[in-house]
Amino acid sequence: MIVAQTVIKFKWLIDLVPCHRMKSRSITIKGYKLPLCARCTGILAGYLFFPFIMVLDMTFPLWLGILLNLPMVIDGWTQKRKFRMSNNSLRLSTGIVSGLGQSMIIVSMSQNIISILLK
Repeated sequence: MIVAQTVIKFKWLIDLVPCHRMKSRSITIKGYKLPLCARCTGILAGYLFFPFIMVLDMTFPLWLGILLNLPMVIDGWTQKRKFRMSNNSLRLSTGIVSGLGQSMIIVSMSQNIISILLK
């Protein structure tokens, strides 16, 4: 019940996320259907790595962040082209990896911009 109350409290924030919100592709927790699809939920979960990357001052090459987005792109593209059917577990896991990759890209680009500005 706590999850449902928390989601309801932040519904306005969740409504800002561009997601198709298909119920068949949403995760169910204790009988409650999450308002975002599994892939978008995974991406947002992957963004939780962002503060750790920033605070620990971790440096990753830009190509690694881009590479970590490929599994999600391949999963979504092959599903859209009807080459195969994806499932919510795969959507969630590729979304998490993509969110981590996007966090790495943002940190890497920010570090590059800061180093250029401080020269």
